[in-house]
Amino acid sequence: MTADQDIWLLITAHPDDESMFFTPTLRNLIHLDSKNERHNQKPNIQLLCLSNGDYRDVSDGPVRTKELYKACSLIGIDGHKTSDTASVIVLDDDRLKDGPNEVWNSDLIANTVLEHIQTILSSIQKQQSTQPQLNINIITFDQGGVSGHPNHVDAFRGITHFLHEKCHVVRGDDEKLLTRLKLTQQASSTVTNGQDSSNHTEINLRVLALKTISNPLHKYFLWIFVELLPALLIWLLQVLLYTIYLLLGGFLFSKNNIRSKSFSRMIPTSDGKQLRCRLFDPVLVWMAMAAHSSQFVWYRRLSVLFSRYTYLNDLYELEIDPSLLSEEEEDEDAFPPVKTIQEDTSSPKFLLSNGQMVALREAVLPIGLHHRPWKRIYSLSRDGDSFVSFEKHITNWNAKFGDSSTLLVVKTTKGEVIGGYADAIATSSPRPGTARSCLFRAEKDDTFTVYDGKQNSLGTFFEGSPHRMKSGGIEGSSKKILLDSTRRIIAFGGGLGMKSGDGFGLCLEDGFARGTTARCEAFCNEPLVEGNGGVFDVLDVEVYGFVFGQF
Repeated sequence: MTADQDIWLLITAHPDDESMFFTPTLRNLIHLDSKNERHNQKPNIQLLCLSNGDYRDVSDGPVRTKELYKACSLIGIDGHKTSDTASVIVLDDDRLKDGPNEVWNSDLIANTVLEHIQTILSSIQKQQSTQPQLNINIITFDQGGVSGHPNHVDAFRGITHFLHEKCHVVRGDDEKLLTRLKLTQQASSTVTNGQDSSNHTEINLRVLALKTISNPLHKYFLWIFVELLPALLIWLLQVLLYTIYLLLGGFLFSKNNIRSKSFSRMIPTSDGKQLRCRLFDPVLVWMAMAAHSSQFVWYRRLSVLFSRYTYLNDLYELEIDPSLLSEEEEDEDAFPPVKTIQEDTSSPKFLLSNGQMVALREAVLPIGLHHRPWKRIYSLSRDGDSFVSFEKHITNWNAKFGDSSTLLVVKTTKGEVIGGYADAIATSSPRPGTARSCLFRAEKDDTFTVYDGKQNSLGTFFEGSPHRMKSGGIEGSSKKILLDSTRRIIAFGGGLGMKSGDGFGLCLEDGFARGTTARCEAFCNEPLVEGNGGVFDVLDVEVYGFVFGQF
């Protein structure tokens, strides 16, 4: 039986991210083989840096790349591409320029990660005669970007986009959901019966995100007393007890090779979905950051000494969206599929499956739109997160087709799908809601809860249901669809006459990084997402129009 092979792929935004934030994780991974006897080889650690750090000047790119190689060598990672244990790759792509004002395309990052994984697979196939089962663990920033740098946040969004767009989900033997990546590899050796000898490889994949500590007081000061000192005291007590045990001759009676645990170690939770990596080696982190001499200014020196990320990394596994579970053949007899306007093959996949599109069509759209093809007017992952870009696409569509119906679909980083429908596109000036507008939230199994302004939600609809939704709702200025270029928001509901505690039923702000949802009297809805006071992080946004004149 072929043994599994673990690959740890750290994806950062800039040279120096690995030293400033991820050193505890990297050092623990390097020593992972000495703590787990089933590993007979060093772990395969790879680093993919999405930019070369040429923010100030183009000439900085090669300098910072060399600094990264030097820092990685100090940490213990070999930067040479020919290494059997690790490689460090720095991208120099004009579409991924370093800078707080740069916008990185999520689909570009997803394709870049996919190409890198394909390269890893090809390299392993050349080195080994038998194909091992690959387990790829991607480590990166979370939605807060650790320091809040926009490039860090874009890196997270791109990798999350990769997870949702390029991978699929299967159910394991223990009923747990597992993420798989399917790659096609060309076999170069033989051709059997004139057939193409390409084969498919399934890779197990998970994404671990570094937890952002947003409170600077805790990040640089309080954590020392709350987390570091208690951990050090417990460790010292363990060392003392172990020493006493040895002095009393415990090693003569023990059948096992008992060793005191080092303070620097990786501590997983019981379910394995979270990891805490501890490291007490500030000198090493200082030397690694000092290797980035062009960046080692005074405030980074202070950060190395006092930052929590010098000593502790908390990683958590990104939740798997159950809607990505590979489905068996769907029943095509209930309702006809939704027709969509063909896009370029490089465009990202639709957020909604055809089954979800059918459910929304039957639940939300007027009967006159049921036969109309869907056209994706705007996609966050395809068109970028600029409000100006969003408004341009909406305005162009409005000019071409007039005030036609549109469907807004939002997917959160937790996999929730919410949105709204309006039978007219809002202009840049506030306007009252129309005779047909609603909010919706996706439930399990292609089921949608629709809020249409009744006293209660309209209920649910799923493909094959005999129940058909009714249109209607409350007219008035509080039920408006707002596309406001001044405040740079797009919102459903709210406005005049809101009660205490009410707000926009659904609101997206400039950059579409976050949104809010609140109880709205006009739609009679509760917040469309659970927890966090109705605030959610956005993974992707799409706006659909319905093409007239095509059948």
